[in-house]
Amino acid sequence: MRLEVRHLELVVAIADCGSLRKAAARLHLTQPAVTTQLKRIEDHLGGALFLRTADGARLTPAGADFVQKARSMLTQLVMLERVTRRNTHSPSAPTRLAGIPAYHFGLLAGALKNVTSRTIKETGTLTALLTTGELDLAVMRQFPGTPLTLPPNVGHRLLTREPLFVGVPQHHPYAQEPEIPLEALAGEQWVMPEPDDSGMNAHFARECAKAGFEQRIAHFSSEAHVALTLIRESGAVCPLYPVGGTAAGVARLPVTGNPLVREVVLAWRRDAPVAGEVDDLCEQVAAGYLKLVEESDVYARWWRQGGAEFALSSGTQSLPGS
Repeated sequence: MRLEVRHLELVVAIADCGSLRKAAARLHLTQPAVTTQLKRIEDHLGGALFLRTADGARLTPAGADFVQKARSMLTQLVMLERVTRRNTHSPSAPTRLAGIPAYHFGLLAGALKNVTSRTIKETGTLTALLTTGELDLAVMRQFPGTPLTLPPNVGHRLLTREPLFVGVPQHHPYAQEPEIPLEALAGEQWVMPEPDDSGMNAHFARECAKAGFEQRIAHFSSEAHVALTLIRESGAVCPLYPVGGTAAGVARLPVTGNPLVREVVLAWRRDAPVAGEVDDLCEQVAAGYLKLVEESDVYARWWRQGGAEFALSSGTQSLPGS
């Protein structure tokens, strides 16, 4: 046999996961298939790469050296693909867009005439794809305490500074109030998204601590429908973005003083053909976002009561009557 890319990926996956079972799940293979493939690789190399233990698999010295070199080779292959794609990207090719699944992303995709797009949540992945030229544009997010770090060849601009509202069950004492103080949630159980590299969960923990309590997280879910069901059925509370309708049985409330916030940022390659259109694209996204604000009663009320200045960068529109 000869070593192939898939063999390198399999060994690296086992090293990352610490067990053949977890590596099999990550690679979408059965555990027997991973076991068989690893044995073939080790037989070919003439020695063990892993020591099997009761709780998983541990690298041997030879395995650790193999994994280090395999990672380097896999990284070089990824870079080769990205550089080649960048070099073959003609001016008439579609603009390559990726970003977080925020409303801004859909508005931006709709504003571009010739575009291919995909949603990606991880800040590190979006930054890497912009850096290497696999992307032209990205909609990104940053939370207080975890600012974006972008390379010189990538420009960026604030689209919206969004407050994060809180969803509470309709029987909650504050459900009929115009807003809720963060400290009033001290005794609640929270639903939070799975921690990632955006810094959102750390931001929430810090703000709760400033309000005098430790956040009690009972559930982790990045799926909105799951979080809303947990609010309604279990009485938990959950951060909600301000745009959009509210599910039955759930009240969406601004938090007094807007301590919970994210910034939605447009980032672009300075050498991409679309770079010259950034001003116009930002205006179109701002106008589309304003329409979404008007469609949300709670957000529109917050917006008119001083929220517009908080939320938008200078030069953008205000709601009628603001």
